[in-house]
Amino acid sequence: MAPISRYARCVGVSSLLWMVWLCPGWAQSVQSLPAGEFGSESDLQPEVLADLPDDSAIAAPASLSRPPTLLSTTAGSLQTDSSQAADLLGSSPENLNPGLYVPPAPPTPPGEGATPPEPGAPLWQIETLTVDFRDDFNNFDQGNRFFEPTVTGRLANGDRLSFSTGLNSFTQPAVDRVLNVPLRAAWTRQMGDFTTTLGAGVDVFDRLPLALNLTASTTVPIGNSATLSLNLNQGPYKFNATSLQNQITAWRYGPNLYWQITPNTSLFSQLRLGNFNDGNWEQQSFTRLEQRLGEFTVAANLFNWSFSRDVEATNGYFSPPDFLVTNAELAWRGQVFSDLACRVAGTLGPQRLLGEWSLTYGYEALCTVQLNQVEVDLGYAFSTVAAGTGGSTYSNRSFRSQVRARF
Repeated sequence: MAPISRYARCVGVSSLLWMVWLCPGWAQSVQSLPAGEFGSESDLQPEVLADLPDDSAIAAPASLSRPPTLLSTTAGSLQTDSSQAADLLGSSPENLNPGLYVPPAPPTPPGEGATPPEPGAPLWQIETLTVDFRDDFNNFDQGNRFFEPTVTGRLANGDRLSFSTGLNSFTQPAVDRVLNVPLRAAWTRQMGDFTTTLGAGVDVFDRLPLALNLTASTTVPIGNSATLSLNLNQGPYKFNATSLQNQITAWRYGPNLYWQITPNTSLFSQLRLGNFNDGNWEQQSFTRLEQRLGEFTVAANLFNWSFSRDVEATNGYFSPPDFLVTNAELAWRGQVFSDLACRVAGTLGPQRLLGEWSLTYGYEALCTVQLNQVEVDLGYAFSTVAAGTGGSTYSNRSFRSQVRARF
């Protein structure tokens, strides 16, 4: 009965959300909403509202990354403005729980799906260059640094094809540094209402064997106000140098649901199940309810994470049998200057780890500068959410930057 009870705790309220979209009455009510009620296509920010996140690398302490996949940018799918998308930045599960890392989202899906090649069209036309940098570190001298550029282009038939690489490093006391060069390719196609992404690659390490990474996702709108996606990912578990040294890998799969309840109220929920090559089993859920009030946003976040076995002492990664984080968030996002927008946010709430409760808090700031066809993000985040069971207070910090260029 113990595994069943852990499953019930993990899924909790989030599991009920996956039943909502299956209810015909709910779906009909969503489809009956007036078209355009939730914005126009001109409000979209495609690089933010790309397809669902790739979980091929699924952990790093104190991480900050792009928001979870929200929606496709095709006509008839859920539409939201860039402010709403940015407000989700500090509330995605990898930010609420610093033990999770979701790398940059796959390329933006094409607007009209595959089309016959035009005469003289190039085989692959480069459209965007995205460079991600993140430096995560904590008060236990553990540090993970990621530098990953991605080039995305359009094929002659309208599909998207992207290539990414980088140089990542993982440091930890009493463990030799691990260097990692990821090599990945991802293909995205729009087929009717479905947007599908398939990706594969290898992770090259300086002192470890090669490791494969795979990703697959499909996204479909539900009426005019919701988007559902299904995700499958496999790859090295990039939690720290120890987990890489022990060659821990994982398969992770599950759905994401985003529902724009009203123009200013949204609900995001995510469920992930994971199977590790050391025999461990993971289940996590995250739910966020958000309300916009002009330039301000208030939100409630709930995150639950559990493993079948605690192997932190042997295999090096945080694997709590019972971990719960819930908090309230207050954020402000506004246009400081014509070419400078900033977001600041703070969170406060309790966490339960191994049956013991404690109070956590966090804050972050992110500013975006737009210079013609180039956008630059600069951000910093701090959190006291646990990333291990060492019994001491955690101080997780993260610097991050992203450069986006259009051609």
